[in-house]
Amino acid sequence: MTSYELMRQLREHLGDKVIECWEPRDGRVFVKVAPSDIVSTCDYVFNTLGARYMTTCATDDRWRTGKFTVTHFFSLDLDKLFLSVRAEVDPDNPIIPSITPLIPGAEWAEREQQDLLGVKFEGHPDPRRLVLPDDFPPELHPLRKDYPYDYRPEPDTRGKVPMKEPPEGATVVAVGPFFPVLEEPAYFRLFVDGEVVVGCDYRGFYNHRGIEKLGDSKLTFNQVVFLAERI
Repeated sequence: MTSYELMRQLREHLGDKVIECWEPRDGRVFVKVAPSDIVSTCDYVFNTLGARYMTTCATDDRWRTGKFTVTHFFSLDLDKLFLSVRAEVDPDNPIIPSITPLIPGAEWAEREQQDLLGVKFEGHPDPRRLVLPDDFPPELHPLRKDYPYDYRPEPDTRGKVPMKEPPEGATVVAVGPFFPVLEEPAYFRLFVDGEVVVGCDYRGFYNHRGIEKLGDSKLTFNQVVFLAERI
């Protein structure tokens, strides 16, 4: 399938849902839909076209369009095509349906955008904080353009992440946050019934230092590469 054929199929299947469909460069296709159509569009891309889900990204485009933008990235590996499904979100009510019930692999990516950009994914099965520390104020989102790169807020425990309770009859085996075989701090709660692990919970990102914000606002391209290679 070529990029032209992909765009034709998107327009034929989605019809009026397609606000815009374009190819900014060879092999890279974008389709823009309304937030209310994002799940059905991703369903078609994932289940009918057989595209592989890659990740989700939210961007603060208020300076340009007055909106936040949410983009789900897919790859059609055999055709060597990349497809980005995009929707704009009202910054006064930044809510968009979650695709995690449809594509479980989107869970962490959506939670990350919720933390850093403040876009809420309605219907997400586990919308708890993922990246930001427990004492970071819930109403602040550091990758928004109006958040100063050098601002350090006062600690606020309202954002503390509640851990999951174990199933009835299960025992909790805690691993971490510091453990000899872990490359960086992470806290695992294993729910064990006898010798069988029946569930788990996780809290990580203890080494997250906001490098993305520096790269987005303060550092030059060469400085970003230099710093990223040292992590």
